[in-house]
Amino acid sequence: MTLVTKPTSTSTSAKSQRAFRDRMRLKGLVARQVFIRPQHREILATVELALREPILPRNFRHLEAYSAMTQPWTTVSLHEALSEHIARERLPIHLSLERGADPTIAIDLPEHGDLQVHLIASGEQLFVSTPLCHGASIRDRAAFNDACLRLNPLNPLSNIGLQQLEGDDVYVMFGELSTRSPLANIVEEIDVLARNTLDAAEALRSYFDAR
Repeated sequence: MTLVTKPTSTSTSAKSQRAFRDRMRLKGLVARQVFIRPQHREILATVELALREPILPRNFRHLEAYSAMTQPWTTVSLHEALSEHIARERLPIHLSLERGADPTIAIDLPEHGDLQVHLIASGEQLFVSTPLCHGASIRDRAAFNDACLRLNPLNPLSNIGLQQLEGDDVYVMFGELSTRSPLANIVEEIDVLARNTLDAAEALRSYFDAR
């Protein structure tokens, strides 16, 4: 006669744990072993739940500074994180990812005169820029260049530079950050750059050709 034994509580618990781990992996989560003080167990459980979210809840946002130190942004990963942040916070910002050999994030800012900012991550650097004006629209380029150099120290978080786009000289406002910067710092940099661009355009308005 063959005896049929019931599964022990230990084997049932093991199956339950394996099923739980499988569900977590399907969500893209990874397991990490940590060592903490016994009195911090409840804190760890709370933080663990927050760390399962794609974007940290507001009251845990300061922890991004630590994760940014170890995991640099790419343009694609930053676009995903910014999109989720903007949707959650209901910010008046529109994003699009311009794919190619060097993907770029195009950011439209309706509250700043529909200004468009471009953001790209490359290596250890985040480059944020927006066009200020075309060189062809300036009456006296030498005087304008001198005015830009004098204006730069007044906007320490943004700089004015010159680029060639499709064969034309274009003056741009730009800022730089580390690719390990927290998301909140990047969002602030975008806003600061937009405001500095509008201020610079007003300060340099007398140099623009009225035609």
